[in-house]
Amino acid sequence: MVHLITYDLSGVRLPDEMGRIEAAIKALGQCYAFHKTAWFVETELSNKEVCEKVAAVLRPRDRLVVTRIHRDWVAANVSPAETEWLGGRNFHSASDRPDTAAPFTR
Repeated sequence: MVHLITYDLSGVRLPDEMGRIEAAIKALGQCYAFHKTAWFVETELSNKEVCEKVAAVLRPRDRLVVTRIHRDWVAANVSPAETEWLGGRNFHSASDRPDTAAPFTR
């Protein structure tokens, strides 16, 4: 599964604090920083589990949003490396049901 993690930090951060946040995100799985406060991560963890792991290194007033990205994504004005990274990810979870359609009958 691919998740988008984005956060808004309250107050000034020292480099070691930023390093702990980045390390917590990188420990989740294959990832890359789309923006300094927005990351894509490929992991089998749920949104809640990802949120709990990242929130553990944030301050109480920091804001955090974690959402799962479906395979139906679009992008504009991003580098080929970024679209290749996203295009090469597994957007399915081991627990996802296969996409199926009901048979068409008249």
